[in-house]
Amino acid sequence: KLLYINEDGNFPGFKPFAIDGLYPVAEGGAGLERALHDICSRVSEAIKDGAKVVILSDRHSNAELAPIPSLLLTSAVHHHLIRERSRTRVGLVIETGEAREVHHMALLLGYGAGAVNPYLAFQTIDEMVASGRLPGLTERQARRNYVKACGKGVLKVMSKMGISTVASYTGAQVFEAIGLGQPLVDAYFTGTASKLGGVGLEEIAAEVAVRHAFA
Repeated sequence: KLLYINEDGNFPGFKPFAIDGLYPVAEGGAGLERALHDICSRVSEAIKDGAKVVILSDRHSNAELAPIPSLLLTSAVHHHLIRERSRTRVGLVIETGEAREVHHMALLLGYGAGAVNPYLAFQTIDEMVASGRLPGLTERQARRNYVKACGKGVLKVMSKMGISTVASYTGAQVFEAIGLGQPLVDAYFTGTASKLGGVGLEEIAAEVAVRHAFA
């Protein structure tokens, strides 16, 4: 609905811009870095053209293009727009097959997402209903149960941090990174504490490539 809400030009206040969060998997860390830079530049141009809702999606990955890790993509765009002083002009919607657990949702919200569409989780739920593994539930009921569980989980995480509204939690970055190198954190997770150091884009790309090859 968000993607096509302004199709007839009736809702310019919700003008969407969708972009694929993908990179050429064969190019490794260098390709991942170029893709992140290109996506950030295109989002900036879209904002100048009047976009109000930016949708970052990994739905169309294929044999050559692997999904950029959704948290990395979200935070990279979020901080790029903060540096450009245009972050408050758009909402960020993340459409990802990675997000499935409460902590995944909490991280995406904490690093700038205004909404998350965990499409692969929904497709998995639909398959479970169709195969009889969730007896007595329709696809719609099962999806609603999942959304409710995720919502309650995020609220619990927030309340443990002493945060009472989602608006205060979005982009708050109340996390510490474990195993991420300082150059990576400075570039894409600016302001996050990372006391131990760790991997960079090259290692992240190698890990993505393993999952991509298996897929």
